[in-house]
Amino acid sequence: MINYIMLYKIRKKVKKILKEKIFEEELATTPTSCIGCVADDISWEIYYLLKEKNEKD
Repeated sequence: MINYIMLYKIRKKVKKILKEKIFEEELATTPTSCIGCVADDISWEIYYLLKEKNEKD
């Protein structure tokens, strides 16, 4: 079962990190860049990695 609260918290933190990196010019963007889309993709990957880790323990 998907824990949407955990996924939301991960996404919020990832989005904050991405915005900081863009502000510090450590991450390049284009006018059509979708920060939310990138944050969603990264968040899902982190979520599944954490879920796999918890299942192994």
